[in-house]
Amino acid sequence: MAWVCLLLSLYAICDALFGKDRVSTGRLSKWWLLAALPLHYIGVNILFTSLLFASGFRPIRSAASSMEPMIKRDERFVADMNYYRFVAPRRGDLVLLRTQDGLVVKRMAAVHGDTIEGKERQILLNGQLQDEPFVRHKFPIGTDPQLDTFGPIAVPNGKYFVMGDNRDISLDSRTASFGLVDVQSIVGKPLYSYRFRGSPFSRELN
Repeated sequence: MAWVCLLLSLYAICDALFGKDRVSTGRLSKWWLLAALPLHYIGVNILFTSLLFASGFRPIRSAASSMEPMIKRDERFVADMNYYRFVAPRRGDLVLLRTQDGLVVKRMAAVHGDTIEGKERQILLNGQLQDEPFVRHKFPIGTDPQLDTFGPIAVPNGKYFVMGDNRDISLDSRTASFGLVDVQSIVGKPLYSYRFRGSPFSRELN
């Protein structure tokens, strides 16, 4: 409906500019058409940006490379800021977190009641070895033993254990400085990226 209204208004402007004036013999300057196009562009942006924000969606730019290759540094994506008001975070979810350094994206590795452990980059969740095809390692094993081997950590009620996909450089729940996160820190769910390098199309994030 919004697109229909915009197209009709553009048609009305063109009709008024190029149609004959029945009241006077004068005619509006055709330069108004050049002004109408950027004004419509501005109007479209204002309209859809307002609808986007009112629906709880936000455009976000990734400022880190800790989620590569899923989300590249400087990649832009849309997040649903209302999603986790109604749905509890689940293992494997991408979550948008608010930290002291700003908004960051991590992957939910363990929820409250789980026990998680890392053994030389192998992740054990409740004693079960996890298959993680999305994980990337940049450095040889043993470069940072704290990130390669940790735990076991029992996740208490109201807390969550998160990690980045780019495991060798991600600051996440494996370190004491980051630690477990609480539900108040989870502010949104990344949905899809757009204008990312190497392709003109958007793609779903999961």
